[in-house]
Amino acid sequence: MSQSVYRKTYTSFSGADIVPTFTPRNGKPVVIGEIQTLSYSIFRPTVPVYALGQSNAKGIVRGARTIAGSMIFTVFDRHVLRNLINAIADANEGVNGPKCPKKKEDMLTDEMPPFDITVSFMNENGQSSRMTIYDVYIVSEGQTMSIEDMITENTMQFIAMDIELMKEDVYE
Repeated sequence: MSQSVYRKTYTSFSGADIVPTFTPRNGKPVVIGEIQTLSYSIFRPTVPVYALGQSNAKGIVRGARTIAGSMIFTVFDRHVLRNLINAIADANEGVNGPKCPKKKEDMLTDEMPPFDITVSFMNENGQSSRMTIYDVYIVSEGQTMSIEDMITENTMQFIAMDIELMKEDVYE
């Protein structure tokens, strides 16, 4: 057995080691530094298949895949996605129709066209990884402010069309 198996290095990252970048279609990437939490889940219903007269399943069938998640942001002095909304409006300037249905100052998050989220990870040892969630659609948004909280938070839920799971960056 090779000794190199025992020398493999595995890396962990904290939330402070990430840089999330939101990229609208036909637009430039926008770093969203206000994000506190980004979570996703992949769901695919799986059902056993039975034959008539048999009590044990003959196999499994899988249904349609759903990729969805949520984001939590710290709110400062403007909406957390204001820079992204401006980038979307700038990328689609002069385009009428569903790409940019309203002027940029009036666009709500559920009216935004899809965008990609790329999360870049890099720790203090220089190890890095990345993941990308493709064609993200915001489906709901809310904001929490309270005399019991030190900060104001914005929450959003999304669905996505595809995902590239986290993988280590290899630079050679």
